[in-house]
Amino acid sequence: MTLLRKFCALNSEERCLLLRTVLVVACLRAALSLSSFVQLKDYLARRAVRYTIPHDVPVEQFVWAVRAAAAYIPRATCLTQVLAAKYQLERSGRRGRIHIGVAKNKDNGKFLAHAWLECEGETVIGGGGDGYARLITVD
Repeated sequence: MTLLRKFCALNSEERCLLLRTVLVVACLRAALSLSSFVQLKDYLARRAVRYTIPHDVPVEQFVWAVRAAAAYIPRATCLTQVLAAKYQLERSGRRGRIHIGVAKNKDNGKFLAHAWLECEGETVIGGGGDGYARLITVD
């Protein structure tokens, strides 16, 4: 099925959520190149309070929209996705907790970093960081 057909098969709420999330992910991808993680996180927290959305959207819908958007945005890393999901969740009144961890690649010894997001005690995006030593947790 083509991308356009998939998009047209969505209901109006899903289309709106997906379009909004594509914009969020694209902007965050660019912003991560221009500013620090801490500045961006603080900005998003302030903005989420001002621009709320209905609480009735399930967490899984936000995660679906972020993953779908990230698939079409170059270099939308785990950090980009986690920030986008946290922002969308906080706009709906939910709290998210970002975790950032590190690991060493067993094959070549290179340093690896990974981010994941927890909401309501569950890892919702980023796979939970299995095998990564947690460095920081950000509310």
